[in-house]
Amino acid sequence: MFNSPLKQLRKSLWLTEVPDNISVPAIGDEPASVIPTEKATVDEIAFAELALSREISALSRVSSSLAEIVKLARKQGARGVDNAVTAAARELGERK
Repeated sequence: MFNSPLKQLRKSLWLTEVPDNISVPAIGDEPASVIPTEKATVDEIAFAELALSREISALSRVSSSLAEIVKLARKQGARGVDNAVTAAARELGERK
């Protein structure tokens, strides 16, 4: 039975999550596209990875900001049903 190159790569511990398709962002005059990973060029995979890395960074910043709001609110004694932003702002105001 023939295994595709993609299936062979997925057998590797580090490559189990390789998707069937990748989203390649718009580059120059080329529109954004979704292409099969098995047909992608090195550059297409590199651009797709770069776009994902940027999304991960943005999500990480949002996650960190939300965690900071919770931390500030808890310092004010806020609990689950209290308004987090109000409590966090109060904590910041007391620091001045």
